[in-house]
Amino acid sequence: MQAIFDIIESRRSAYERHPFIRFLRDDSVPATQRLAYAPYGSHFVLTFGEFNRDFLHEDEPDSPQQKMINEHAEEDQTHFAWFLHDLKVLGFDLECRFTDALRFLWSDEGKHARELGHYVIAAARDASAELRLVIIEALEAQGNVWLCATAHAASSHPEGDRLIYFSQHHLERETGHAIGSDVDEVRATVLPEALRPRAEELIHGVFDRTEAFCDEMLRRTRGALESGGSFLSD
Repeated sequence: MQAIFDIIESRRSAYERHPFIRFLRDDSVPATQRLAYAPYGSHFVLTFGEFNRDFLHEDEPDSPQQKMINEHAEEDQTHFAWFLHDLKVLGFDLECRFTDALRFLWSDEGKHARELGHYVIAAARDASAELRLVIIEALEAQGNVWLCATAHAASSHPEGDRLIYFSQHHLERETGHAIGSDVDEVRATVLPEALRPRAEELIHGVFDRTEAFCDEMLRRTRGALESGGSFLSD
């Protein structure tokens, strides 16, 4: 797996320089504006909870790797509740017509949020445990970069002490690797050579779609801030 980790690390390092990550770390921008991206992550965050519950977890794990995956999925599937809490704290729990909420979640402007969620579900559905670990490691690597930058913004937000999902609290529950697993244990997993091309494809698939999703969130956030309108109006 070491060669796979090297590819993940290369993509993670490049992702740290993404304009969205730089925006979240830009202290010249008020933290209220930096965290204005929150609603645009809604579809992916809630899909991610479902992904862990229904597409990673197996009721009867048949390998040590799947047992690791189950432990990880059981923890990660609960974090969407923190996200919903923080949307209220940040003032995004707006009353709106049901049709407006549906348009927001499934608009063309939010297609990359959906594509990332759909991609990881499709990838994990029939994957071996070894490939599911690769998917988790790629997601955790990008998630660690994202959460570090978000927690940095949250630290200077007026409501920072009340935040959970966007704060250091969430970051401390994430290791950047499969939760509950020793990193060396994950690295020691033997990836059959025949699965190597698919593993590399999955890593790039996760990061390519993550970067498109972040382009989308940054564009939508800046557009709403510049227009002075609600996130529901884009």
